[in-house]
Amino acid sequence: MAIKIDELENTKTLSKEILTALYEQKLLKIFVPDTLGGLGKNLLDGIKIFRQMGQLDGNIGWAVTIGSGGNMFLPLFQQAVGEMYFKPEAAVISGSGKPTGTARKVEGGYIISGRWHYCSGADYATTFTMNTINEENGEMITCSVNHANVTIVQDWQAIGLKATASHTIQLENVFVQDSETFQFDQIQNNYNLPVHSFPFLTFSESSFFSLVIGMAYSVLMKQQQSLSGKFPVEHSRYQLVSEKIQQAQTIINEIEVAFDTRVETLWQQHTQLQIDEQLLQEFSRFCQTACSEITNVLQLLMRYFGMEAVLETSELSYAWRNFCTASQHAFLTP
Repeated sequence: MAIKIDELENTKTLSKEILTALYEQKLLKIFVPDTLGGLGKNLLDGIKIFRQMGQLDGNIGWAVTIGSGGNMFLPLFQQAVGEMYFKPEAAVISGSGKPTGTARKVEGGYIISGRWHYCSGADYATTFTMNTINEENGEMITCSVNHANVTIVQDWQAIGLKATASHTIQLENVFVQDSETFQFDQIQNNYNLPVHSFPFLTFSESSFFSLVIGMAYSVLMKQQQSLSGKFPVEHSRYQLVSEKIQQAQTIINEIEVAFDTRVETLWQQHTQLQIDEQLLQEFSRFCQTACSEITNVLQLLMRYFGMEAVLETSELSYAWRNFCTASQHAFLTP
């Protein structure tokens, strides 16, 4: 899988070569059981993959994290619908949790309309999920729609993660069958894995923060490469900045260990059906605080790299901008 940064930045989407590799390695189906062509991983293994992918490349890491996050909806569909959505090798679920659409009840389903922002993977998603408000009673209706019925508004203009295709989607008077709606507390098939019943908010926080840790390591790696390309090891500037990088590495390593310990504790409690609600709240605060700490550490380091930190053509800027964009996710901000 060749990663061409210029191509990702210019085309603003993942190449066919990258997508093919992700499909073949089942990296967009990490939490789908093998009976439907997935990896069937648990949470601990999944977040390690997110971290590895984030360190490899921010755009790819985001795609893997978001794509596999959609796997969490699998048990919520009627069996035939779930198989139709998730069994294809290239199956990818995208969408939005914001209730920015409307649903009008008709015989056999709903007529839905609306616009939903930041639907990552919009260019290659096979199914979209979205929340709507029932016009009759104000209740939320969660729907799923085939990509063929969705209009993609290509408006993703962030400073980083430019190739995540996190565009707005639009629907106008699209019929959705009752069987294509779902509820988050209602299991409708036997494809559920232990991860699927893990608290969704904590799942999301752990997924995104693990990804961000991987991206932070990518920034550190690009900083070290830049430094090595400019100064010999014995140069005083090299010694100064290299020491700063090592200090940052130590801080991020410590945060990573603390994060993994917390996730492992929560996962163990989950498997024993005795998860502590207070620990969940503490975990949320930890992710937000630790993400800010990593951001501050890396920001101070970027001051040592002058114009290379801000030029869009530099690999260091690319890694830094991806990190900054990912760390702004609502689950990780104070």
